[in-house]
Amino acid sequence: MSEDRAQLYGGWRRSKSMGVGLLNTGQTVVVIAAALVPIGAANVVGLGSLPVTLPLALVVIVLAVWQRDGVPLMGLLIGWARWQLAALKGETSYRGVFLPHPRALDLPGLLAPTKLLRVEDAASDRRVGLVWNQRSGQMSATLLLSPGGALLASRGQVSNWVSSWGDTLAALANEDTVDAATVTLQITPSSGTALSQHVRGRLAPGAPDSAKALTRELVDNAPRSSAQLTAWMTLVTSPARAADRPDNPVDAAAETLRRLDGIDLSGAGADILRRATDTDLVRLVRGAFHPQDADASEAEMRALTWDQAGPTAADEGATEYEHDGAVSVSWVLREAPRRPVSYDVLLPLLAPGRYPRRVTLGYRVLPTEEAAAVVERELSAGDAREEYRRRTQRTATRRERADADAAARTADEEAYGAGLVQWTIYVTTTVLDRAELSAARRETEQAAKRAGGLRFRFAYHGQAACFTAGLPVGVHPLA
Repeated sequence: MSEDRAQLYGGWRRSKSMGVGLLNTGQTVVVIAAALVPIGAANVVGLGSLPVTLPLALVVIVLAVWQRDGVPLMGLLIGWARWQLAALKGETSYRGVFLPHPRALDLPGLLAPTKLLRVEDAASDRRVGLVWNQRSGQMSATLLLSPGGALLASRGQVSNWVSSWGDTLAALANEDTVDAATVTLQITPSSGTALSQHVRGRLAPGAPDSAKALTRELVDNAPRSSAQLTAWMTLVTSPARAADRPDNPVDAAAETLRRLDGIDLSGAGADILRRATDTDLVRLVRGAFHPQDADASEAEMRALTWDQAGPTAADEGATEYEHDGAVSVSWVLREAPRRPVSYDVLLPLLAPGRYPRRVTLGYRVLPTEEAAAVVERELSAGDAREEYRRRTQRTATRRERADADAAARTADEEAYGAGLVQWTIYVTTTVLDRAELSAARRETEQAAKRAGGLRFRFAYHGQAACFTAGLPVGVHPLA
């Protein structure tokens, strides 16, 4: 009975800097500065300045304090202004065929400085694809995965998988060159015919008649629609931080492959199919930008170069991203569940639907010394907020007390050797017909609401970046 008892996971909290009340450091500075401006102007210019400075100060304070979807209005306003400036410069649109200098900017946006490398892996004696970010010097390698289903496994087995996954992440803290990792699951609806043909074509001629009859019966009664699940894990590294600093991209690639050797998923409920080749990476990127090509033949994909993996045309809007006739909408995690959740909390979000969906979990494992500094900084910020409440004679809310308790628990666990991980989730859905965009958005939002308290918001004015973060190209905001 004890093995089947549901184990819960939780204790996540959003990092908070030092500030007044619920404000962070930046908001506190803006509010205090805005409050001081009318006072200073009145002393220097006179009371006649108050009709002008006071309303302006109130507007700034409201923009700094008021939030929408967990983001201060000032932050949204700054993001909107930057996006408008980029739009005026033409930086939110991409037209590959009109570039004056071919191959100068092969891919749009954050993908522009990336270059696909094809290297020979000495360990497996096979070809492997790496993505080299020529601006940051980072290299990323990808493992194609086959996640094991948890529906038929016991809770004890699943708990062991979760524990092993935690050990895998903890091991990354000891790797100086590893910046971050992402795990992406892409769910694509497909016809049940393909699954039926796949199974029927693999019936062993010598199998017992009863087994073949049972298999045919299962196939006949299987749903007429199914979904294709593609999963991969991308490791983002900075080879320049290695003890033996590589002098050229070849040595940097070798260093990245060595880090990939340290990834062990044997007990984490997922099998490693293989290391992604350059053709695999082209297929995943090309399939995201141009879904019609996702099932193209191996020969067709091998003929594409890295610049041809991207879109011919792309346009970014505030809450959507149009690329080669398809339209995508992306969300970012706004808040983790406040209560402990079971291992299957993400299942509604990963369940097949009418529209393709890509869910990416981004991890950054903090090195031991940085983790200690972070938890101490969080405790100091909590102490400062408590002192402010004491001096202003304000009673802490239940949410504030719960957050302080969570910060203290995190510090205790870190003191006894636990690792600290920053993580986030990105969700992207894509449609080929703009008329279906509203339905696809509703489907994803409903799935997110059923995902155990996870709260998401639109990636306002960052749709292209969020879309790219879900691809195996080493783009990771936490890295």
